[in-house]
Amino acid sequence: MFSSLRFLSALLVVISSSTSFIFASPVYLAMRSSETTLTQNFTLAALNVTLPNANLTGAPLVLGTAGAIDGESFDVTSTYASYPYNDFPSLALVDGNLRAFSRQGSWHTNASVPLLHGSLDWTTSSLYSSAASTAFTAESGTGNFSVLAFNGTANLWYLCPSDAPGLPQNSVYYNTTTIPSQSGASGASPVQCYSVTLNIIPV
Repeated sequence: MFSSLRFLSALLVVISSSTSFIFASPVYLAMRSSETTLTQNFTLAALNVTLPNANLTGAPLVLGTAGAIDGESFDVTSTYASYPYNDFPSLALVDGNLRAFSRQGSWHTNASVPLLHGSLDWTTSSLYSSAASTAFTAESGTGNFSVLAFNGTANLWYLCPSDAPGLPQNSVYYNTTTIPSQSGASGASPVQCYSVTLNIIPV
């Protein structure tokens, strides 16, 4: 899959029919230190870098709904635990563009440029082409997986819990340790985030 500079431990995936996520045992995979295109599709998982994790892959991530306008809809990268739907079960990295594919295999969804202190968002449109970032890469990780980077940086991702009423989504943000409270309460304290790496899990 990748040209060989060094070997990292990767995972042999077994698809879980109930959640469409994967469980695995180690195999070896050759890869370069940085790639703008991957030949195999994947999902993302957020691995906490400061606290213990429940598994080696991290918390599975999905595209959680974030609103719509005429001809265009928006999503945010959220944990499956906080948004238990997986309408885009496969991602791809092509020339630095992070793409999402629907269950039917169609591609109309791209990751947007993650703004400073902003969430990792996605835009879907079948009516016109939206500008998409080409600054995403897959980098060699310190663990069993390669990791997602933006502008060559893989250690500025944060997972931020939400205190919004209703059905809050815990989402991925870029280069921020806190986000404003979404509770609607006057004088509410900012929400604390924690540092994660975004593991690339082949499917």
